[in-house]
Amino acid sequence: MIHLKVPPSFAPWIVQSTNGVVWLRSPLLHAAGFAHAFSTRIGGVSAAPFDGMNLGIADAPGEPDTWTHVNENWRRFLDAAEIGDRQLVRAAQVHGCAVLQSDRRPEIIRAAPPFVQGDAVLSGDARHVLAIRVADCVPVLIADVSTRVVAAVHAGWRGVVSEIIPATLREFVARGARMHDVRIAIGPCIQQAAFQIGESVALEFQQRGLGACVMPDPNCHAKWLGDLPAAINLQALSAGVAIEHIENFGACTHQNPEFFFSYRRDGARSGRLAAVIGG
Repeated sequence: MIHLKVPPSFAPWIVQSTNGVVWLRSPLLHAAGFAHAFSTRIGGVSAAPFDGMNLGIADAPGEPDTWTHVNENWRRFLDAAEIGDRQLVRAAQVHGCAVLQSDRRPEIIRAAPPFVQGDAVLSGDARHVLAIRVADCVPVLIADVSTRVVAAVHAGWRGVVSEIIPATLREFVARGARMHDVRIAIGPCIQQAAFQIGESVALEFQQRGLGACVMPDPNCHAKWLGDLPAAINLQALSAGVAIEHIENFGACTHQNPEFFFSYRRDGARSGRLAAVIGG
């Protein structure tokens, strides 16, 4: 086992597996019995600058890792989280508001690209493990303790203002969930101090009732700072999720390069993190 010096806020979430993978587990979801994990960059086989646990697309422009590395990283990550024997369900993320239901649309389940476009995947089938990828956007895992329906959501600023979180929660309600049974874990993402946005983006937040989640950047005229986790928290509360049932990891991907990839920090030299959940 490796020894990590980590901020105190990280400690309750961190799991170090015997295969060398370091991953994150929400105490809230773990207590409710849901298999899930948020990745870090520690424990994979990718070479610099994607070292080591790059779970991104290998052959896309700007991401010249190899499929051999990426597939091995996925295998190690899922094995570490002890969910490697389930059907992995992924989507082609487009910063939109589509919620894909893998237990009702079998064409969504594919072993390799091309994947169906969508930014949330949802299932009530315990044989599925749902996955999304991020590199500053917010990974959100949602679970209902009664129906055992789960969802993995990719929420960048476009997804937030498009209301991908409320849309996903409406699908939970359509399946019989009650909001007091829903649990939400918000994983590592870019935090407000590092997320500079333009005035037009800030206006979109304000127009969606999320004005409290943006503020003028005190260090840069005509720029703003956006708080994506706060916006997601506000949308979940507005949908009826109890505040004690929302958990936020709180660490910044941009400001912690030893743990996390960040596209805003590293651009095309950034790998991808992932979040996964099963019922």
